[in-house]
Amino acid sequence: MKKNSGQVAILFALVFTFLFVLFGFVVDFGHLVNTKINLQIAADSAAYAGAAWQARLLDKIAVVNYRMRQDVKEFAMRVNVTHLRHNRGFPRGSQFINGPAQAPGMEDPWVCQQAHGYTAISGLRYAQDTNLCRNASPSTGGLPPIVVPPVIASFDPFAVAIAAQIRRIQQAANQECRAAANDNRILVDHLIDVYTRRSQFHANQVRLLSDYVNQIVQENPSDSSHPAVRTAMESARRNLAMANRDDFRMEILQPEGGELIRLEEQRLNGTLFYLNFQVAGDGCVGQPGFENFDDMIAGFNKTQSIVTYFAVKLTSRPQMLFMPEKWAEAAFPKLEAFAAAKPFGSRIGPDTSADQRLPVPNRPGTNNRMLNFSMIPNDQLGIMNTKLMALLDSLHPFNGVGRPQGNQQTGWPDPDRPQDLRTPLAIVRAPNVFDSMFFTVFPDPNHTDDYLEPQYASALFPDYTEAGDPASNSVIDIPDTRTPAYLPSGVGSRNKGQGWIQENADATGTSGPYAGYAEEKVGSHSIKSAIGAGGVVTTGNAADFGFATPDMIHSAWSPEGKPGRIGYSVKFIGMDALTRTLRVRLNDSGTEGPIANPPTGDDNIKNIYH
Repeated sequence: MKKNSGQVAILFALVFTFLFVLFGFVVDFGHLVNTKINLQIAADSAAYAGAAWQARLLDKIAVVNYRMRQDVKEFAMRVNVTHLRHNRGFPRGSQFINGPAQAPGMEDPWVCQQAHGYTAISGLRYAQDTNLCRNASPSTGGLPPIVVPPVIASFDPFAVAIAAQIRRIQQAANQECRAAANDNRILVDHLIDVYTRRSQFHANQVRLLSDYVNQIVQENPSDSSHPAVRTAMESARRNLAMANRDDFRMEILQPEGGELIRLEEQRLNGTLFYLNFQVAGDGCVGQPGFENFDDMIAGFNKTQSIVTYFAVKLTSRPQMLFMPEKWAEAAFPKLEAFAAAKPFGSRIGPDTSADQRLPVPNRPGTNNRMLNFSMIPNDQLGIMNTKLMALLDSLHPFNGVGRPQGNQQTGWPDPDRPQDLRTPLAIVRAPNVFDSMFFTVFPDPNHTDDYLEPQYASALFPDYTEAGDPASNSVIDIPDTRTPAYLPSGVGSRNKGQGWIQENADATGTSGPYAGYAEEKVGSHSIKSAIGAGGVVTTGNAADFGFATPDMIHSAWSPEGKPGRIGYSVKFIGMDALTRTLRVRLNDSGTEGPIANPPTGDDNIKNIYH
């Protein structure tokens, strides 16, 4: 009888080999699913990290954009109040401050400064009771000639003396009229030059920041120094399992057209009107003149069809536990994971059609070139509102007999002057209702008392943005951020070192007869509410003047019932939304359609539905 021992062992060996291979396949398939999930998690973390950096950059753009808005408002106040308040018909007094909002009935809407103690460029100082702006205005036909009566009795020394005295008065009056003949034009030219240079300084900052956002798509993640790309790459790498790390690659999906942000500038198309005083037949007549300007930029708005997002593609050939590498390469394709996230929830600024008072070219329905801005949506008056003009007038200095002072050294608001001269500047720079609806207004760490939750004033102030103290016009220390400075030095590296956005444009308005007047200081852009300043604007009447209340500023409330936010947040967004379902406004008429810059670079993108 033959022995049958060992047959089970042979059978077991054959079966075990099959079971072992099957077990390996099961384990490897489970491991493959796990590595796929891990790769997707890494892609999600990379997209979120990159979009978070985009949000920070968009916050910087929003801050600088509001700086430009403040400059427009300050410029408008200088022109429409500071240098119009000496004219006939200027609204002054409590009856206007407490009265209804209405257009002023001014006869002379021209820049004029020759009043009450004004010192001309020529050096002639006007008396405290002299006001050529009012008395020699075009609306009165100018000052009549001083007539020297004929001396009938030439032998009468008294008559001769009187005639000689009248001639001296006539000559003095003519000298006074001629002394400042061109001063208003020179002042107007100076203001246009100063505020144009200010705007171009900040506009260059905005352009550099937007270029920095668009630079993201040009970077190679493996060796990029761009913080958004570098942070995204590091976030992906740290979230990868060991099996995914050996053969891993990250790509930034390119937007169609190559843009992640497109900004449209609002270039002003304005005119300033002024008076020149000329001697005409021994009388003084104010002759109106004007200067056009078209190089000042009021701000930017974000093109809505170009959506800012951060989209990545991660690829990996995971290391399998049991399957030989050659088998794995032949049997399994490389793993791919796609993810996208985008900043959302805040605003760069309104489009050109929103601020109906701003003198921009080709505005439908109006070609008004007067320098103005909206205090509320659909504003019909702007700063040319008798309530607002009277309020700002009351905050300017007056001389000892209750007249508005015409002297630059004592009567014009300037950041370098005592606190009472800064008050009207602080008021006009304060956020109004229109600002709080269409701009991102960040809390100022100088004025935490203006906000419902003071701790947010410091916490939400954008990192790498200088904070200025309006009282001392100096940069104040705010906590350094946890991440290193990242902005290129060209954006502004003064005071706080490379990477910081400079608060103000240096050396604007430092030459000429008005050297330093209207120069932009560090404290020029402190953001404080108008409530309580000057003791007139309160929570109860702020809206009557058009100013935003602290809760409006704090919540950054939005029009059309949309929830408001201070600054940009981040949310994930599906590839199908970016390529198919997301609808954006394409033009001013409100037409909606797909985004203009969907992600490209991989044929599979359009087949991803999540």
